[in-house]
Amino acid sequence: MPEYAVALGTFDGLHLGHKAVLNSILKNGITPIALTFDLPPKFTSRHNLLMNPKDKINALLSLGITAEVMDFEKVKDTSPADFLSFIQKEFSPKIIATGYNFRFGKGASGTTEHIAEFCKLNGIEYISTKAVEVNGEAVSSTRIRNFISNGKIKSANQMLGEKFFFSGEIVHGDERGRTIGFPTLNITYPLELVTPKFGVYASLTQVDGKIYKSVTDIGIRPTFKTDYVISETNIIDFKGDIYGKTARIYLVDFIRGEVKFSDINELKSAISLDKKTAAEILKSI
Repeated sequence: MPEYAVALGTFDGLHLGHKAVLNSILKNGITPIALTFDLPPKFTSRHNLLMNPKDKINALLSLGITAEVMDFEKVKDTSPADFLSFIQKEFSPKIIATGYNFRFGKGASGTTEHIAEFCKLNGIEYISTKAVEVNGEAVSSTRIRNFISNGKIKSANQMLGEKFFFSGEIVHGDERGRTIGFPTLNITYPLELVTPKFGVYASLTQVDGKIYKSVTDIGIRPTFKTDYVISETNIIDFKGDIYGKTARIYLVDFIRGEVKFSDINELKSAISLDKKTAAEILKSI
């Protein structure tokens, strides 16, 4: 019969605070499990996530941790006592770990004090990790979302401990970029993820396992307007046909906001400058 260590949390984005909790259950001879939710408790729909659920599960697996995903709607009205009893019945854990501010149960009435008391009564080791700070601020998914929404991608990445990314199938656009000498790979921005501030970013693009330096424009393209959020990426010094493939775009730094240009020449000049700026930012990567 395996012995389990259970980490509790939504773990949206797997930021540095989350990793502190997850690393605490990586102990020899004990099977680590992340008991997580399909969406953060404060959310009413699958929007504004830092990471899509499939990527989160894969990221947990890369840490050596199996994800047990719960439907939040089915447990949101469970009392703290019943929720902890469920964990005890399902896993008979030797260890339970959470972040310092973890809340659970109906109306978020369950606290770390409830877990500590439950663990003491049942002979379970309880680990409550301290806040992880970056530049004097506690790391949190909410703070990271705000950074991303405001174009502060470097600050978001510092708290994530990784570069914020999104993935999607490369689709055919109107190929206007190709006609003006700046071909782009186009991806419809994922609806479930937090939307970055519209504008241009220095980025890294992963296709077929290879990573390329690139510049990415995210927005509704005001010069040639779309009615949905699109990501257009120009891979620096790349030639080839990658339509239909899946690309992962990592955002590195914000260059400028979205602009409506008066004509095609003004657009070309801006893109040329954006590429030079991105290349300079990415020089050390």
